[in-house]
Formats: sequence, structure tokens, C-alpha cells
Amino acid sequence: MKSAARQSISAKTAARGKPRRRARSASLTPGPHNALFKYTFSQVENAASELQLILPPPVSARILWPTLTLEPGSFIDEAFANRHTDLLFSASIAGHRALVYVLFEHQSRSERFMALRLLGYMVRIWEQERKTHPHAKKLPAILPVVLHHSRKGWTAASTFEDLFDLDAEDAAAIADHLVRFRFVLDDVSLANDDELREQATTAMVKLCKWCLLHGREPSVLVDRLDQWAAVLRKVLRAPNGRAALGVVLRYIASLARPRAERKIHEKLTAAIGDDAKEIIVTLAEVWDRRQKAKGRQEGRQEGRQEGRQEGRQEGRCELLLRQLRSRFGELPAEVIDRVTAADVKTLDRWAVRILNVSTLAEVLDAPSRAPKVARRTVARIAAKPRPKTAPDAAKQRA
Repeated sequence: MKSAARQSISAKTAARGKPRRRARSASLTPGPHNALFKYTFSQVENAASELQLILPPPVSARILWPTLTLEPGSFIDEAFANRHTDLLFSASIAGHRALVYVLFEHQSRSERFMALRLLGYMVRIWEQERKTHPHAKKLPAILPVVLHHSRKGWTAASTFEDLFDLDAEDAAAIADHLVRFRFVLDDVSLANDDELREQATTAMVKLCKWCLLHGREPSVLVDRLDQWAAVLRKVLRAPNGRAALGVVLRYIASLARPRAERKIHEKLTAAIGDDAKEIIVTLAEVWDRRQKAKGRQEGRQEGRQEGRQEGRQEGRCELLLRQLRSRFGELPAEVIDRVTAADVKTLDRWAVRILNVSTLAEVLDAPSRAPKVARRTVARIAAKPRPKTAPDAAKQRA
């Protein structure tokens, strides 16, 4: 009874939560983590390097890695979509088609019944296999893998048989009649920066796991960005490296506080040089969306349309100023004044034009000298006396 009471109290406390703890969790929204995981490990090269690192050597040795293929579909319960993300791969093991199911878990603590949840997902995969291959006489083997990160690391069972309410002797006696499997666990929570840098994986996998490791402390990601300069440059040199690095940096920017913008700019420039300028422009879009979201929220709270309009204008203004500084350096005061005074439509037009011009004047529609001369010429012609015609002379004599 006391144990049940304590569990009840703990459950209520967890449901209420402390304001400070809730604020930290709020910043750990699932969207950025899901996007980073999906982008990184949907690329077979990255997935293969991670799996070869964490699978037991005898298992890894039996997989024909050039056959590793990403399969379509997701098998996550909708209720857990905010905490879990999954990918399914197929590969050949000694001539037989097998599957590797990778589940990414991001939450504050370990999932006690993860093995049960995995079993449910694997049953769904097998059911799909039966529909897709109705004439197959056997099911493909599934290797379950969990990539986990939490505050304290994984503390729950990693085998299904550990979930049974049996002592060791009874479990051994009926073992042949029980569901048994062990999932492969990669607990990012236990690693440190040096260990991640030394892992035998692709540079993108190293960066991804480093971001997930410190996802609850984005200030750490910002402060140590220059320490990962060598890895950042490797990612940049790889095929589609600019896009991959942009995904990593957008992840950091989406979690960091707005005031960290300048520090990210400085550290990124120190790490990868001039290549940082173009990426900074894409990061400005992240900050712009956050600013616009903040403006919309303020507008709803105030209940006034002008509040929302002001928020949108301010967000676009700050975005354009960042883009202009990244492209042309420090801006004259008159340019800043002109951008600040512009309406949303004008700011949008300039933001599009910045990608296709080479000078600041071209961005802001600065008038050239030729039109000024033309206007002065027209003014002089208009002011010049008009020659008198015959009707005019007759009127004057009359």
C-alpha cells in the first residue's frame, strides 16, 4: 500500500511538474530532433557507419553493407510521435533479406517498457511484409536498434525477458517458451565530445550525435562550435555538404537564444571561413521565423491586428539587415534607417533581390545618375519658352 501510495504521489508530482523543469523541457521540442535524426540517418552512408559502430562485431560481419537500403514507412504509434522517430533498412545477411529497425528516442528518462514497444513495432513490420510479399514462406529477421538520449542515460531493461515477473530459476526453466530478444542500444547520453570526435563514423554522424548530446543545453553547442571546426569542414567538403551543414546549424539556431546569433556568426566564420556567409543567410531565416512567431503571439495576446503587423515587419526588417551585413559588411546609418522604415512588401522584395545582385545599391533600388540627368533635362525642356506659332502671333496683333 505504501509503495502504491508513493507511486501515486510520484505520478501526480510528475504530472504537475515544477515550473523551472517544465521551462527546460519546453525548449526540447521534438521537431528539431526528429528533423536532424531523419536527415542524417536517412542517408545510407551515415546509417551504415553508425550501425557498423554499434552492432556486435559477429553481427556486423555477416551483413553485406553495400546492400543496405532505406525502406519506406514509419511504424510509430501516433501517441508517441513526439518522443520517437524511426527508420527501417533492409540488407542481405548471408544471402537472406533481413531488416534493421532503428528507433530514435528523445525524452527526459528511459522508457521502462521499450522492449515491449519495439515488439509491437516489429509485429507491424512483419504484417506489412506479409502484405507486400504474400508468397514468402518465411519472415525476414529484424535487428532492433535504439538510439537514445536523455538527462541521466539509459537505466531500463534492454532485453524483453527482463520484463517478465519471474525469478532467474523459473525464467530459465521456461525460457524456450518465452519471447526473447535484446535490442542494440546506443546511448548518446553517456558520451563526451572527445569520444564522439574519435568514433569511427562519418563526420555528419559525429555532428548529429554531438547536437543531440547537448540538445538540452544549446548554449554549450554555441560555445563549443569552434572546437568542432575540423569536423565542420569535413561535412562541408562531403557531397551535399553545404546542405548537411545547414541542417546542423539550423538545429542549433532553432534551440539557441536570439542573443546568441552574433556568437554563432563569429564562431562559424572562424571555423569555416568565407563559406559561413551563405550559411548565415539560411540561419537568418530560422531566426526570422522565430521572430514572426513571437510577433504573432504578442498580437494574439494584445488582440490587435497592428500588433501582428508590427511583429511581421520587425521580423522581416531584422532578417534583411542580417542578410545585408553578411553580404556587404557593416551598413551605413542611412541604409539602416531606410530598411527600418520600409513596409513588409518592400522588405520582401529586397530580401529576394539580395541573392541576385552584387552591390548594396542594387538591392535597395538606389537610383542611378542617368535617371537624374534625364529628369533634369526634362525639367529644363518644360521650362524653356515655347516658340510662337502663326495663330499665336495673330492673337498678339489682335
